[in-house]
Formats: sequence, C-alpha cells, structure tokens
Amino acid sequence: MAAKRRKVLLIGWDGADWEHINPLMDNGLLPTLNSLVDQGTIGNLATLQPVLSPMLWNSVATGKFADKHGILGFVEPDKNNGGSRPYSSVSRKTKALWNIFSQNNIRSNVINWWASHPAEQIHGSVVSNLFNGVKLDPETGWVITPGTIHPAEREKELAKFKMFSTELTEQHILPFIPNAADIDQEKDRRLSGFAKTFSEMMTTHSVATAIMETEPWDFMAIYYTGIDHFSHGFMAYHPPKMERISDEDFEMYKDVIKGAYRFHDMMLERLLQLAGDDTTVILCSDHGFQSGTFRPIGTPREPAGPAVWHRQYGMLVMKGPGIKKDERIYGASLIDVGPTILTLYGLPIGADMDGRPLVEAFEEPPEIKVIPSWDEVDGDHGMHSGEDVMSGADSEELLKQFVALGYIDDQGGDKEKQEESAEIEGKYNLARCLMWQGRNDEARLLLEEIFFRTPWETRFIVHLADCYYRAGYWDQAEDLIGRSFNLEKTSVTQIVVIYAQVKLAKKEFDEGMKHLMMASRRTPRFPKIMVQIGDVFARRRMWQNAEQAYKKALDQHPELAQAHEGLSTVYLRTGRNQEAMDSALDAVGLLHRLPKAHLNLGVTLARSGDFERAEVAFRTASRFAPKWPNPHRWLAMVFDRLGKTSLSDQHRKKSIELVMHVQTERTESSRRKNQRFDLPEIDPEPVRNERIVKERPSPTDPVEKSGKTFVLVSGLPRSGTSLMMQMLAAGGLDIMTDEKRAADEDNPKGYFEWEDIKKIEQQPELLDEVENHKVIKVISMLLQKMPREHDYKVIFMFRPIGEIAASQQKMIERLGTDGAQLEQEELRRGLSVHRNTVLDWLSTAKNMDVLKISYGELMENPDAASTEIQSFLGELLSAPEQMTSVIDQSLYRNRQSRGN
Repeated sequence: MAAKRRKVLLIGWDGADWEHINPLMDNGLLPTLNSLVDQGTIGNLATLQPVLSPMLWNSVATGKFADKHGILGFVEPDKNNGGSRPYSSVSRKTKALWNIFSQNNIRSNVINWWASHPAEQIHGSVVSNLFNGVKLDPETGWVITPGTIHPAEREKELAKFKMFSTELTEQHILPFIPNAADIDQEKDRRLSGFAKTFSEMMTTHSVATAIMETEPWDFMAIYYTGIDHFSHGFMAYHPPKMERISDEDFEMYKDVIKGAYRFHDMMLERLLQLAGDDTTVILCSDHGFQSGTFRPIGTPREPAGPAVWHRQYGMLVMKGPGIKKDERIYGASLIDVGPTILTLYGLPIGADMDGRPLVEAFEEPPEIKVIPSWDEVDGDHGMHSGEDVMSGADSEELLKQFVALGYIDDQGGDKEKQEESAEIEGKYNLARCLMWQGRNDEARLLLEEIFFRTPWETRFIVHLADCYYRAGYWDQAEDLIGRSFNLEKTSVTQIVVIYAQVKLAKKEFDEGMKHLMMASRRTPRFPKIMVQIGDVFARRRMWQNAEQAYKKALDQHPELAQAHEGLSTVYLRTGRNQEAMDSALDAVGLLHRLPKAHLNLGVTLARSGDFERAEVAFRTASRFAPKWPNPHRWLAMVFDRLGKTSLSDQHRKKSIELVMHVQTERTESSRRKNQRFDLPEIDPEPVRNERIVKERPSPTDPVEKSGKTFVLVSGLPRSGTSLMMQMLAAGGLDIMTDEKRAADEDNPKGYFEWEDIKKIEQQPELLDEVENHKVIKVISMLLQKMPREHDYKVIFMFRPIGEIAASQQKMIERLGTDGAQLEQEELRRGLSVHRNTVLDWLSTAKNMDVLKISYGELMENPDAASTEIQSFLGELLSAPEQMTSVIDQSLYRNRQSRGN
C-alpha cells in the first residue's frame, strides 16, 4: 500500500502578534489557538525590511528576499498603458511553493495570497487577491474579473461566497462594537470601515472553506487580511487608553481588536475541522502590531506610512505529524517558512533561497536536500509569461483599495505622476531591502537616483544618509545631513541618530554621544537609541555604563534582540560566562540574523567545553557575516580541541585570508570616508515639508464648484423613477430628456430618459451645457460617477425588492431579452446589496442632498409624499399642487406585501 501523502495547511494572519494573543489565551478567549499551541511548536517570526505585506508574503511563498522575487511594494509602473498597476503574479520573478508543487504532482489550493492575480494555471485551484472585487450587478449578474479564479469554469459557482458589507446585521457587528446603534454614521465612518474589513474577511473564509469541502488538496494556503486591517482602523482605541483618544471613542471601539482575534479563532476552528488531524498546520503572521505605550502618535502622510504601526516580530505555530509538541523554537524568520514546507514534503530547497528549514521544530531531524535553483527545473509550473498582464479596470479596483488603506498616494488621473511615483517607490523599497541584507553599495546607487529626482523628500534624505554611513562614506553623510537639517531643531530624530553614528565612526566620541543623548531626550520611548548608547560605551570598554544602557533599553522593550546581543558582549568581556550565554540565546532566539550574538554564544559554549554546539554557533555566525574572520579563528581553535587537524588548518587559512581582506577594506574605507559626490540643491526642512503637503493632496480635498445644482431622480430600475419624473415635470421643473425611448406597455406614460447620461464617467463635461436646476433621471449605478464640481438634490425611489425583481422579470420576458442570468433569490440579493451600497455612499457624498421616497407610500398617500417633495425642492417647484395629478393607481402592478 502506498504511503499516505502529507497534507500541509498554511494560514496567514496578517499583523497577528503574540502580545495580543497571549493575554487572550490566558483568559480562555482563544480556545482553538490555545489547543494548537499546546499540541505544536511556537516561536516569534522575525519580519524583513521594509515591513510591507506584498513583499513579506511573497517572501513567505518563495523563501527569498524581495530583490529576488520581484514584488517591491504595492504598485509598479505600467509600461504598457502608462500610469501604475498593482504588483501581480506576473510581476513575480521566481517560483512560489505552488509552482514547485505543480511540477511534483502535489495539488495546491491558494486563496487570496498577495499578488496572486491573475490566477496561475497550477495543479489545483487559485482564488486570487482580486476575489473581494466580485460584484453582483442586478442587471447583468455576477461580475468577476477574468483571471480571478482558476479553473475559470468555477467562477459563477464560487462568486456566491462573496459577502458584501451591506449584508452585515447587528449579529455580526455588536460582538465587536456593542453600542454601534449609537453611532451617527453620517459623521463617523469608522463603522463603515469595520463593515468593509469584516465582509472581506468573511469572503476569504467562505470561499476557502468551500474549496476545502469540495476540492482535493495536498497543500492549502489561505491569507487573511482581517487582523491587520482591524488593527490599522482600531488599534488606537485598544486598551490601555491613549491620551489623545476621547473617552467616548475609547468606550465605543475598545473591543474591536479583541473581537477580531476571537473571530479568527472561530474561523481557525472550522479550518482545522476540515483539514483533519493528519494535516500539518502552519499558522504565521508577517509582522506584529504596535500596542500599549509603543503605539505611534500619528501615521506619517507618505506612501506606506501605515507601516509605522508594524512590529518586527510576527507569530508562528506549527502542529502535525512529526512536529514537536508544546515546544518553542528561536530565531525563525519569514523566509524560513517556504524552505520548511519543502522539507515537509521531502523536496530539496533551492541554494538560491535565503531562508532555511526550521529543523528544530521536527521530532526527527529531516534530511535536507539542496538543488541550485527550482527556477532551473523544467516542468509544468503554471507561472505566467511576461506577456500576461492585469487589465486596466482590475488595476483601478486594487489601486482604490491601496489608496483607501493609505499605502499609496492618490495621483488622480495623472498617469505620468502615477508611473513616476510607482517607479520611485519600487526602487526605494528595493534599496531598503538591500540595506537590510548589508548590500549598501547597491542600495546607494538607487537612493542617489531617487534623491536627484525628488530632493525634497525627507524620508529619502534620511535613508541616503544612513546608507552613506553604513557604506563608509562618512564625510558625505555628514555633509548631506548638514545641508538638509538643523539638528538642534529638527523633529526627525532618526537623522540625529545617524549623525551621531557618523561622528562615532570618525572617533569623535564626545560629539557623537552628545547627539545620541539629544535624540534620547527627544524620543524617550525609542529604546534602540539606548542600544546605540550602550554600543558606544562598549566600544570604549566602559562595561558598566554599557550594561546600564542595554538594560534600560530592555526595560522599555524586553524583546529588543540587539540589546540582548549587547549584554552578551558585556557579560563575555566581564567574565560572566553563563549570563553571556543566556543573553546570546535570547538575542538569536528573537532575531536569528545576528552574527555577533552567534559568535558570543559560540565563545561561551567553547569556554564551557561544549565544542560541538560551539561549532554550530560559529558556523552560523560565519554564514551571516561571510567576510568576518573571527568565526573562522574560533572554528580553528575548536577543531584543534576536537583533533580535526585538517579542518583546523582550513579555517585558520580562511581566517588569514579574511584578515587580509579586512585590511584591504579598511584601506578602501579610509578612501571612502572622505569621498564626496555631487548632489542637487536641497531646500530647508520647513520648505521641504510644505512642498510634500502640496504634492500630496488628499482625495477628500474640496474641488472647485461650478455653481450649478441639478435635481436627480434615481433608484433601482422599476422602482418608480419614471413616475417621479412625471410628477416633477407637472410641478413645473424642466426635464432633461431626449425622448429616444418611447412609451410602451411597461411605462405607458414614458420613460423621461436622457441617453447620454450613461456616458457621464467618460464625458463629465456633458453637464457643462445643461441648464441649472434641470431634472435628470440617473440610474443608481451611475450616481457615484457624477462629477464632483456640481451639487445635486437626489430623490431616491424606494420599492420592495420583491416587487422590483418581479417587475423587472416581466419586462424582460415581454422584451424577449436576457437578464442577469440569476436565480430569483440571488437576483433579490444583488438588488438589495446594490441599493444598500449606493445609499451608504450617498450618506457620505458632500455634494448630494438626498430625499428617500417610498413608491408604495407615494401611491397610497400622494399628498403626504408631495408635501415632502415640496419641502425638499422648495422654490424650484412652480406648480407643486399639480404633481399628484399624474399619479395613476392602476399602474401600480406587481404589488406585494410591504417590505424592503
């Protein structure tokens, strides 16, 4: 009998953080996750830089840094159509796990993964990250962007699992916001934001569980945005109360984050039920989320500004056959997830992958196989060719989402600005990724190019100065800082720290320490500055002062790996071997890529006589710092003690080679530190800040008004709009109609339509020639397309959904045309969702004054409705008493019991 194939369920909870999870588990509020933790292995999951979700989740899926996988943020230049477009599956330059699995006959289902649209033709199913854009058009049925689902024949079947925000009821909302009924939604849009996040979360969960129930699978990957989006919207109101938050807002929204985690725990329960006990489950997050005293006071108004809320450690849980139970691992990183999953399937990892298999989570050490690169392996992998692109309409939908979340700027319709902004952001993010890897010379070239194009952007100046410092161009860094900032007055603390580091590198210790202390006083909640102060004391062998600084940093931030690393050095140099070992273990447990901590750990182990574990520590230090001679020097000593002479000689030789290399680099560094580059003129900091504000108008900024006001009659088709047009005409208003559509059996008195209004989105100038106060019949689908420079008085017609659906169906049958191709229940759902969505939008539209008129009540009590209309339109009506004269009770057909 063939062995049963392993199943792996990978669940991504964007933004989930142990800091929130642990207290909830302690109080019994996350029973499913608590059980998973008890039966498996857990750990922190160190994030990467920059902390942007599209880059991070593609590193999870590929095991590679962003410079290799090619997803460099949210949007990229659109070379085909101009402007920008969201990064997509076409943008990814390397194979993801599901592409590798396709080549190995492992069936994968992938749900909502970042940059998974258009869906790849893999062995299995894909529901792309554009699935939340599915619409239900009451006239045409389900509207699904091509490429959203693979295989495409399941589009209509899966579309019904889309949940719309207007379908939420009090049962959905009150567990999160108990007093939601007290919110004035015309003034407070936070409830609307909550509804959008909740419905998107439920859409992902519904389609994921549907596929798990109906499709066979070996590997399942599901990505949830909920915790991250709820946190961006409501973490400021989470206990403890922040000083800037009002008592009323705190009481209203303080339970949202707790509710988000509890709801995710309930969704997790269903996933585990469907997966079965024989499945290996990996639950992880790409970063944490600031809470308590470390929450930012505000969010920078810049692209990806919301990332300031992201914390450097996400969470990891692994549970399943062969995985250790009730254990904790240390030093895991996002890029380790992919190689670990390949190892679970017994597949080799690519030598070009930046991550490692988390072998310490396995009960039995697995065999680690390595090949040069999976990208060199032929086979049916399902990746798109470079010619496949996302359509312009699809790009617009995702771009609106990113603008709404604050991750990109709204450049309006200026395609040139869109393209330039996308190109700059991509290069900036790539530069930060390279700096994270220590590849500062490559990063410098990118940052200089950006700086020459936008010398007024403070964030670019800060990173360029930091890059100059890291690459050894100290005079250049000092010059750039001096020309750009007044260090005595600037609010940019980071630049003060960089200046201090430059001074310390140039051995100007007093000046360097002065500026570090200045930075510490300005931002006392920033413990990394205390780490740098500790580093200064350590370099000067002032061990007691260094120890105090590192401990002060840890008092503020107990999980600051660099502070633990600094303490390990202090303890090592002061003869406290066990304390040095403990601090080094704490450091690498939090952040694995710390070569100095691994070296210190190796030294403590060697001093304790544990040479085998010391060897592992020194080799790890060498892997993370390949140009550093110290690990090889210690490895030579270890192999001497173990009697492995040939290995000892090998590492001693390597140590000598690297010492010579270091001497060469010092010569180069000596040359670099005085080297200067030509830079453009730089405006003073206040001028730069003012320019940025002007360059970045808010999408809610007012537009120049035309002075015109139009009367719009709107509603769903067959809701009584034609009758209202007749009434307004009888009341003395001028009707905008071309009379192209003649009266018929469905509307015996005419339609009163203006055909050209359907072109309003493409031709907003159509209204320029229309007289002020004209009445225009506008179908509800077009209301959001009306030009913002005009004001509108909107009469929105209400009629029970059942009556509308029945009336539409009879009209379609009479005309012999095709309708929405929906079952009646789905049609009614579509009509209801659309109407609620439009009304929700109307409540926020500053240029639209709305009166809702019930068709049924109008027919039953015409005088009362007429009075409402007179009050709404006032002097615009010259003969209001004539309005009711056109009402014909016999035309109220398809009458049903009163409903919505």
